[in-house]
Amino acid sequence: MSLTTSLLHARSGMIAAQSGLDVVSRNIANAETEGYTKKSHNQENLIIGGVGRGVQTTEVSRKVNDNLQREVRDQNANIEKLKILDEFLGRLELEFGKPGDKSSIADKVSGLKRAFQTLSATPESASSKIALVTAADTLARSFNSFNDLLQDLRAEADNRISGFIDAINSDLELIKGLNEQIGQRTAAEKSTADLEDKRDQLLLSVNKNVSIGSFKRSNNRLTISTADGRLMLDDTQIPMAFSATSSFTAATTGNGVTLGGADISAGIKSRDGVLSGLLTLRDTVLPQFQTKLDDLALEIAKQLDVVAVAGSTEALNLFTDAAGNAPAAFTPADNFTNGFAGTIRVRAALKADPSLVTDPTGGLTVLGSSDNRLQLAILALFEGQTSLSQAPTVNNTLEGFAAALVGDVATSKAEYDTQLKFQNVFRDQLRDRFENESGVNTDEELTNLITLEAAFGASARVLNAVQRAFDEVISIL
Repeated sequence: MSLTTSLLHARSGMIAAQSGLDVVSRNIANAETEGYTKKSHNQENLIIGGVGRGVQTTEVSRKVNDNLQREVRDQNANIEKLKILDEFLGRLELEFGKPGDKSSIADKVSGLKRAFQTLSATPESASSKIALVTAADTLARSFNSFNDLLQDLRAEADNRISGFIDAINSDLELIKGLNEQIGQRTAAEKSTADLEDKRDQLLLSVNKNVSIGSFKRSNNRLTISTADGRLMLDDTQIPMAFSATSSFTAATTGNGVTLGGADISAGIKSRDGVLSGLLTLRDTVLPQFQTKLDDLALEIAKQLDVVAVAGSTEALNLFTDAAGNAPAAFTPADNFTNGFAGTIRVRAALKADPSLVTDPTGGLTVLGSSDNRLQLAILALFEGQTSLSQAPTVNNTLEGFAAALVGDVATSKAEYDTQLKFQNVFRDQLRDRFENESGVNTDEELTNLITLEAAFGASARVLNAVQRAFDEVISIL
């Protein structure tokens, strides 16, 4: 009877060692696999009828710090938002230029001022008049181009939203399927470790795109909601929806992201993730630059509309909107919500006859061909301080405001760069902590491998000893 018991002990020891070797080999093979967590199983005394009958192993499990894992996910979402903001601001900076760049709107404003300076020195020169109209047209076209760029970027952000909504819904559907498998295996007291790894990777993917909250229920299934508590997945999935906006102007308000028919865009924007970045760009960051661009274009048009000269006024009307309306005819809605930077034009009459720039309406008593009073009055406007409608308490020159706009873009890009670098370092620190706790340590696994090999060998020797004992018993009989 004791030999049989010894045989059972040795056999169970070999099976336990084999099971341990399987887990160790799995860990080593997946040491560099993204999202894989260290697997383990415990051994316990096998008791039958109150008596030990060898050893048995538990189901393969994993040890994961859920709170730390959540911090890593949330930090990833923060970084993804910053990355999308940094990307778009980088493209905006590339086109807007930096302070001092020849391609910047600030240089075009300075170019118009230089053209007035040249004309004031040679007011009789036809080429100087043509050069001034050309400089004004170059400035207007730059405003138009930057307006189009801002709306193109808004449209691109809007179009990208659709793809990420599809990705989120697809990931949630896969998580729903894994929930069912994990729930069933949990009820059957079978290992769910590998399935949970896969589910966690999908959860990370969802959280990169939109900030979420999640918790495990008693059956080990995962319930997922938006960061502000709107249910996305329980036993059923509630899909997100979005219809891309057909076209964009400065007056366009993009469509919202919905969940179960309710618009959740505001909640998404207040959090992290790619969707937050895209919505923030489309609805806040880019429109803010649009407003500044419109405001600058309008102020330049107003300053060069009706000019005080020699105790009178001269309606230069250098710039109009696309319909030919002078700034004096604009309404507040025209000024700011309809994107004046996109419609600003040089007055058609001046383009057709540049000679009108020295006496546009014939109302000024010109004191000969060298009369430069209008040009000097305009140069005084360039040198003087003014304020923009959207920032009435801030005073600057027209060139100063143009340089400030270019500087705002560059400063915003630099700030996102700085934040992104810092947050990447912080995320890496969190991820290293998580890997140290839940990842595979190859050196540790190799040590376990040696221990298990020794245990297997020892059980095998016991088995051989029992076999020899049985042989001796049989030979005696």
